[in-house]
Formats: sequence, structure tokens, C-alpha cells
Amino acid sequence: MSFESLSHTPEFELPGNAPPAPADLISLMEECHEGLHKVIVWKMIRRGKYDQVATIICQENPNKKTKPQASPEDICDYCMMCMQYEMDKSDDPGTYKVQILGPPGRGRFDRSKHVDLSGGDGEAHSKTMLSEGELVDQQSQYIGELHSQMIAMHETLHSMVKPLLTENREMMKIVTDASKKNAEIEREKLRFELEMMMHKDQIKQEQQREEMKNERWRETMETVKESGAIEGLMKALHKKLANSSKSDDDDDEDEDEDKGKKKASKKKSSAKPSETKSSAKGESKADKAKRRKKRRSQMERKKAREIKKVLDSGEEFTQEQLEEVFKSSAMDRVKENPLAVMVEILKMSIDEQDKWPIIKETLTENQFNLFKKISESESDVEIEKLLKKLYEEKGMRRFFKLEKHLDDDQQKYVEKLLEVAVKD
Repeated sequence: MSFESLSHTPEFELPGNAPPAPADLISLMEECHEGLHKVIVWKMIRRGKYDQVATIICQENPNKKTKPQASPEDICDYCMMCMQYEMDKSDDPGTYKVQILGPPGRGRFDRSKHVDLSGGDGEAHSKTMLSEGELVDQQSQYIGELHSQMIAMHETLHSMVKPLLTENREMMKIVTDASKKNAEIEREKLRFELEMMMHKDQIKQEQQREEMKNERWRETMETVKESGAIEGLMKALHKKLANSSKSDDDDDEDEDEDKGKKKASKKKSSAKPSETKSSAKGESKADKAKRRKKRRSQMERKKAREIKKVLDSGEEFTQEQLEEVFKSSAMDRVKENPLAVMVEILKMSIDEQDKWPIIKETLTENQFNLFKKISESESDVEIEKLLKKLYEEKGMRRFFKLEKHLDDDQQKYVEKLLEVAVKD
């Protein structure tokens, strides 16, 4: 390659190698070699817009008969190096235009060739670019052919569709009637499914409510067991047991009286049979009521004796025995309102230790009033509302100070109530 007679602007250092020039570009360069003045290398941005890469001066003062010292192959290689420089600089290979210009004056010629370097195979390919007029003519011809084909297809389609439309109208009447019937069936089906879903949801909600009640029951039982507050309810149980023993004596006396009445009734029955029949009916109903009452009292006394036995032995209470303890203590609502029972146990403990003055001194006035209302409430819903209201009051640090004046069991109950207050 001989590049001594060639120069380019703007000045930059040519790369060491470049893709070989395509044959079409070399042929065009050979055709325009005589009278060649300069070659301009452009990079195409989009159709009709280019950025100039370099201008290559082939000979300074050419005329129609003079030829550059460099061969057409050398000039093409020089152009390819300018393209390679631009690719290395922008890292964006694309399509380049090589514009070949003749000498100034009447003998001037202007030819060009496009070179595509974006193929990814590292080789250059010549590319034919149509002028605007040629492109418009070609597109117009193509649009006309498409239009003719669309008209032919439309006529064919019309001849096929017309009889089908007539038949489709008749079929649509049948389909419409069937759709109405099917819609009615589907509506009834959806109504039935909706009712079933509502029924299932109701069952599920009932199960969830029952599960929540059982969960609250278990949590209350755990808290009561851990705190040892069950012993605080034994006083009520002992009263129950004492009353049950008295009722045993009363029942025995009632039985003796009943025996005496029965003997007297037997004597009267021997004198007047008609009166005996009428009085026997009334006595039988009373006897049945007494027997039912006696059976209930016997069952309660039996449960009370079992609880007393467990209490004396120091063993763990079963769930049934715990329920009996709460029932004996007039707090059998624990399953429905476990928070209320917990609050009542806490209130009993505070009353027993006479700690209301220290609580009033530690808490603010609003806090103490709310705390007092909570201790007197009997509904879990009301207690939860009051707890959240208490939690929103200013000065929650006073409850930490209050814990210093409470025993371990009372602290557990207060912490449990605060946990309920902070729940969403």
C-alpha cells in the first residue's frame, strides 16, 4: 500500500488495520480514478442525514485527464481505515457513504457508494441506497399491487360471506333462545353457589369465633395457673363446700318428711280411692321435680368433693375442675369474657392488699379513672376499648413506676392487659 500521496482532514492517526474494501467500491473507484480530486467518508445517522468522518485529498490540482499517484485499491483501503477509526472511536459500527468527487469546473463528477460494517462478521458489504424519488416510485408501485390484491380478496370474500350471513341470521335466533335459557340456568347455579359460599362462610366464622373463645380461655387459664391466682378463689369454693354439706342434712330431713307423707297418703288411699287417684298425680310431679333437684345437687356435691380432694392433695387441676372453681366463685363467664375475669382477679388482689391509694398516687387522674373503669367492667369488648384509650393517654411511663408497687402476679396481669391494648 502506498499512502504517501494521500492526506486527510481533520487530522487523526489511522489504525493499523481495517476490513478489506468491497469489490463494488473498488470498481467504482477504478471507474472514477481519472480526474479524481478527493473522497469524503460519511457515517449515516438516518436516511438523508450523515456525519462527516474525513475528507481524503487524492491530488491537489486535478483536471479531467490527470490521475492520482495512489491506485484505486490504495484509496479504497485508506477510506476503510477512516471508517475503522470512527468505529473504534464511537464503538458503534454502522453504514458509511464514500463520496467520490471529480475536478472543479465543467468536468466535475459526483459518485457515491454505501458500505455496511454492522454485519458483525468483520467484513464490509456494499449497500445500494435508493434516492428519494426512486424510493417513492418503488413504494407507490408496491402499494398499488397490494391494493389490487386486497380488492380481489374482498370480492372473493364477499361472494363467500353473503350466503353465510343469511344462514347465520337463522342460526342466531336459535342460539339466542338457547343462550337465554342457559343464562337462566347459570344464574340459578350462581345463586345456589353463592348461597353455599355464604353458608360456608357463616360456618367458618362461627368456627373462628369459637376458636378465638377457646384461645382466650387457654391464655387466661395459663395466666391464672402461672400467677397462682387460683388459690385466691378457694375461699368461695370452701363456702360452696360448706353450703353443700348443710344441704345434705336438709335433703335428709326432706327425705324423712317425704317418707312420713307417703305413709299418711297410703292410709288415706284405703279410705277414698277416688281422692287417692287425683292426689297421686299431683304428688308424682312433685316427686319428679324433687328427684331431679336431688340428682343435680348430688352431682354438684360430687364435683365439689373431687375439687376439694385435688386442693388438699396439691395436684394440678383439670380443665373441668377449673371451670367448676370459677363457677363456684361466681365467675363462670370466663369462656365468654376471659379478660373480664382476669380484671376481676386483679381487682380482688388489689382490694385485698389495699393498693388503690398507691395506684392513684402513681398514675395521672385520667389514667386512674380509666383503670378504675376497667376494673369494674364485665365485658371484654368494653375492656378492650378502655385499654386502647388508656394506652393513648400521655404518661405511659407511670405504669413502669407502678410495677414497683405491685407483686409478681399483679405485674403479670398488668402486662397481659397492656399487650391487649397495643394490639391492632
